[in-house]
Order: sequence, then structure tokens, then C-alpha cells
Amino acid sequence: MHLSCWEEPGSLTGFVIMNLEAYIDYLLAYNEKVNLVSKKSTRENIAVLVAESLLLKKHISASRLIDAGSGGGLLGLPLAMAFPGKRMVLVETIHKKTTFLKLAIRELKLENVEVWDGPIQECMRREKGCAAAIVSRGFPQIEILADYVFKKIIRELVVITAPLKAEKIKISMANIRKTSYNIPSRDNLIILKLENVSRET
Repeated sequence: MHLSCWEEPGSLTGFVIMNLEAYIDYLLAYNEKVNLVSKKSTRENIAVLVAESLLLKKHISASRLIDAGSGGGLLGLPLAMAFPGKRMVLVETIHKKTTFLKLAIRELKLENVEVWDGPIQECMRREKGCAAAIVSRGFPQIEILADYVFKKIIRELVVITAPLKAEKIKISMANIRKTSYNIPSRDNLIILKLENVSRET
């Protein structure tokens, strides 16, 4: 599957697509020795996940992005490549994964990315007053992430999640906008966006 299959024509440069292909190669090679994704993962499986990650691109406006629970970087690294002008923080608690992320950043020569080795709560202590966005895929408790929008610590939350998890996020504040978007060929996943639309942000 070609990585730009769900992208609007011309929205990714040839250089970015080449970098995305290099990332997939590096991830699969590294996965042979250290288990980051399923050993059954194929290049096509990974390309689909990367293409889904890139769907978030048009829903993000913040200049600083925080990827909560980065894992093998399947969300954060493709977005960092597609957004070379934005700063990306990859947040991960598992050491073997943070080691991989640091090596991948160096291998791919990504200058706009840093790794936070620890929980999202620790990372967010330094983000107060920052007009950042949290992005995530499959985070177990998205209500923890949503709370950062409610408290105006971040401007927006954009996640790939299950519809049932999204339904649990109840909005009772007038300044918070909740929107969901379908992912092509997926009944069990959506993109959920929470945005603080108050004038102070």
C-alpha cells in the first residue's frame, strides 16, 4: 500500500514519503531483534497504520505536538515528518521503546523531535500555559488527556480511538468543541478532536 493513499494529491512531498518509507524499513528491521510491534506485522500493515496517522494532519493547528504513549512512533514520527515546522515530543514510559525512538530520530535526521522518557503526567507539568496539542493512538484512558483541554493546559486533543471510548468523554463546558471523524474502512476506530475555543487560547 502506498503511504499517500489517503492523502490529498500533492499534500506530501516526495522527500517526506521517502522518509516515511525509511521509517517503516527501520522499524521492521529493529523489530526483528526487539519486539516493538507484533512479529506478524507486515510492511503493508505498518503502512496502513502510518497512513491513518497522517489523517490527523488536517485536524491539528497547534505548533507544538505531544504524542502520549508513542510506542514505536507510529503516530508521532509520521506526523513529525509531515510537519517539519512543528515541534514534536514523543512521550513513552517503556525503556526499550524510548531507546528505539531516540535511535530512529537520529537515523531519520529529524531535528524537530524529542523523546520524554516517562509518563504523560510528568511531561505535562512543564506544558502549563503552552498552546500545544496532544495526539495519541489507543491511549488506554483518554479522559486523562481530555482533562488537559478542560483545564486549558493544551489547546487541542486529537486522538485515534474506539467510538465507545469517545462517547465516555462528556462535554459540559461551552468553550470546548468535540468533533469526531470516520477513518476509511474502519468501523472500530475514529478520530476524536477536543478543542478549547475560548478567547484566551
